[in-house]
Amino acid sequence: MSNMRIPALIVAAAALLSAADVKDFSKTVSLDPKGRFSLDTYKGSIRITAWDQPQAEIRARIEEDWGFHSVPVEDVEIRVDESAGNVRVKTDYHQHFSFTEGSLPLVHYTIRVPRGASLQVKDYKSDSEISGVQGDLGFETYKGTARIEGIQGAFDLNTYKGDIRAIFARFAGPSRIDTYKGTVDISLPRSSAFEIRADLQRHAEFDSDFPRTIHSTRRESEVQGAVNGGGPALRVKSYKGNIRLRGI
Repeated sequence: MSNMRIPALIVAAAALLSAADVKDFSKTVSLDPKGRFSLDTYKGSIRITAWDQPQAEIRARIEEDWGFHSVPVEDVEIRVDESAGNVRVKTDYHQHFSFTEGSLPLVHYTIRVPRGASLQVKDYKSDSEISGVQGDLGFETYKGTARIEGIQGAFDLNTYKGDIRAIFARFAGPSRIDTYKGTVDISLPRSSAFEIRADLQRHAEFDSDFPRTIHSTRRESEVQGAVNGGGPALRVKSYKGNIRLRGI
């Protein structure tokens, strides 16, 4: 009889440990259809989609990342601040950055924002997917990966070693791409009209599907010109990075 109880105790203990290693968060707040939503996080995943509601829906799953000096999920807080039509969300590790990177829990976000809202994301090394947001969009990551679809407003991208795919539904606002050792693949409708200026520093590579409308200046590291008669500015800067401009 006692031998039969041992496996049951082990299963119960494992279930308790499993429950302690995961924490869920959910909150829905009001956000003006033309408001601003910002997210500041560290590692895990980000999924942001648009909907036709004057609200931001924030869901997150916090999972322990086992390693040396693992930080428990209970020490991680999702902070949501609302003010003057803005919503700010931040992953708060409560000063645990003194530990090694691998010890910090993973935070997996699933977020919905109004379609016309502007969006600002600051990340360290998450895997991100963003689609349907029509307002201005800023995205910053250190070593993360991202696929960003349906861009219609101004776009500002800053990455260190990230691997980014950005797809414009239309090119309607001034945009900036800045990468250090990263790979950035940008897709634009072939009919897009814009002014391109690319500052290509050491060992940077730039490939474009618009060879007849873009010309190199006397400086080998600079490419500039008008595409389809010119329009909003597209500024590209890269150091050892690889940037591809595709026409779709």
